Amino acid sequence: MSSLAERVLAAIRFEPLDDDVLARRLDVPHRQSVNQVARRLEAQGRLRRLPGPNGKIVNALFDGAADDLSVVSPSPARPAAASATRIVEDEVKEAVRAYLVDRGFQVTVAWGRTRGIDIDARHADGRRYVIEAKGEVGQSGPQQVNYFLGALGELVQRMNDPHARYGIALPRNRQYGGLIDRLPRLAKDRLRLDVFWVARDDGHLKVEVADP
Repeated sequence: MSSLAERVLAAIRFEPLDDDVLARRLDVPHRQSVNQVARRLEAQGRLRRLPGPNGKIVNALFDGAADDLSVVSPSPARPAAASATRIVEDEVKEAVRAYLVDRGFQVTVAWGRTRGIDIDARHADGRRYVIEAKGEVGQSGPQQVNYFLGALGELVQRMNDPHARYGIALPRNRQYGGLIDRLPRLAKDRLRLDVFWVARDDGHLKVEVADP
C-alpha cells in the first residue's frame, strides 16, 4: 500500500492542492496528518508550500523547467479511487468546464469548497452561464436531496444578471432525475434552468444539457 507521502505527491501531480482538499480526496480523517506529511516533504525538497489563488497555502510540485512556480487552478486532480463509481462534485465541475471550453467559453470554477459561483462561463458573444454543481453521495437518500435543494437555493441567490442563463450540474442518476422531474411546472417555467447532466461512460465523463 502506498504511503501517505506518496499519495500526496501523486495527488498534486496535476495541480497544487491545499491540505483540506488533500485530506478529503485521500480520505484522511485528520487534516493535520496531511499537514505534517506535506511539511516533511517540503523539508525534503520534494514539494513547495506557498499561497494559492485564494490565499490558502497549497502544496505544489517543483517545476523542473523554471525556478519560479506559477500556482494555477485550471482543473481538479484525478479523484481518489474511492470515487471510481460515484461522481464527486469536482468531477462534475471539470466535466462541465471542459464541455463549455470546447464551445468557446472562458470558464472560472470554484474548486472544492471555495466560495463563489461554482461555474461562471462567459462567451465573447455576450452569453453567460451561472451554474451550481453537486456530486453524488455513496448511496441515494436524504443527503443527496439536501444537495439538490442546496444547489437550487444557492442558484436563486445568484440570480442578479438578467442576461445570464442559470443552471445546475448534476450526476445523472435515478434520484437526481426524479427530483428534476418532480419540480413543479411553475418553478421550471419561472427559473428556466438548464440542467447539465454528467454521466460516466466507459471511464470518461460526458455532459448532456437539458431544459427541465
